[in-house]
Amino acid sequence: MNIQRFALVALASLAVLAGAGCAPPKVDTASVRAGLQGLVPGQKAQLEVALTAIDAGRYKDAVMPLRRVAFGSKLDGNQRKIIEDTMTKVRAHIAKGE
Repeated sequence: MNIQRFALVALASLAVLAGAGCAPPKVDTASVRAGLQGLVPGQKAQLEVALTAIDAGRYKDAVMPLRRVAFGSKLDGNQRKIIEDTMTKVRAHIAKGE
């Protein structure tokens, strides 16, 4: 009986840990804003639309504005990395159904 109880507790613990590990990474919109201060005004407006959507949990609404920022302006290597990381995180949230 104790072995069955132990096995049940172990399986339940693994299920909880597996579920916690599957959460998509959080998008830190404040660091994205800080890293992309040098954008031209039109691109900055698109970035703000995307980040507002992310903050509201509307990840699908953030995809096109992020793409416009990524492909519509000249970004340095660090800025491009920030946009790519943000888009990857947004896609992970969309894949999870958020």
